[in-house]
Amino acid sequence: MKKTIVFLILTSILSTAKVFGQTDTIPKDFCISSEEYQLYQLINDYRKAFALPPIALSKSLSYVAIAHVRDLSANYKPDSNCNMHSWSAKGRWKPICFPTDQSKKNNVWLKAKEIIGYPSEARELTYWSNVENTPQQILSFWRKNKASSEMILNLGKWESSPWKAVGVGIQDGYAVLWFGKEIDIEVTTAVCGSTIKVINDASPEYQAAPIQKPDTKALTYYITVASFNNHKDAANAVKSYKEMGYPKAVLIEKDDKIRLAIDHFLSKEEAETALVKYAKKFKGAWILAL
Repeated sequence: MKKTIVFLILTSILSTAKVFGQTDTIPKDFCISSEEYQLYQLINDYRKAFALPPIALSKSLSYVAIAHVRDLSANYKPDSNCNMHSWSAKGRWKPICFPTDQSKKNNVWLKAKEIIGYPSEARELTYWSNVENTPQQILSFWRKNKASSEMILNLGKWESSPWKAVGVGIQDGYAVLWFGKEIDIEVTTAVCGSTIKVINDASPEYQAAPIQKPDTKALTYYITVASFNNHKDAANAVKSYKEMGYPKAVLIEKDDKIRLAIDHFLSKEEAETALVKYAKKFKGAWILAL
């Protein structure tokens, strides 16, 4: 009979800083796996059961999380004095044996800042099992552990520390979550092998982008597919269309009307050609020139 080995380690957040020099740039083809996306969804489903708001998926923290599980898988030695918050010397980061090397100059809570420039300290939740590796099994373990459950649900000492971003990584039995108090500026995180793009609607860039103002110098031709009575419903619709693979989906507010466009063009001819294609899928689609 196989034995099951599971480890859980928690770290803490001490303070928040606003500026940090970024080391890496997230590759354009970066994506999270379907298992990582599923675990992210399960985390928010768990929170929803306790009437808690979802945590926005962070592309930056997911980049760090995936880097860490890969490092753990390739280099971590369970029989050493270093626990799973440690980082090896085989990467673009400062190596650290935690907790032995923990210091102000080499702080494991600052790894997300060091690696990708995330704007605050971050807390990591870790897991490893030699047999139980599905997203459901990972969350089940965290739910049964009081410390990790309270961390996910913002209970106990975390009650006054609402999470505004979370990253996820899974590889070879290792799984990590990175929780942050600051909003990630990155807007979308792609799911590998699919058209899904998870939208971080808390991002300042997303907040600034939804409403397009007409250019008084030249007309823009919008392929418009819907109208709404309120901004909230319209914003949710934009989010859904972006997740379905329409990255140009945008809200247009004009003359007290709220409309949703899924594409736009600078020439009327291009817009009319595109409308023929879109009209096959979106009944009633029309061109709005502004």
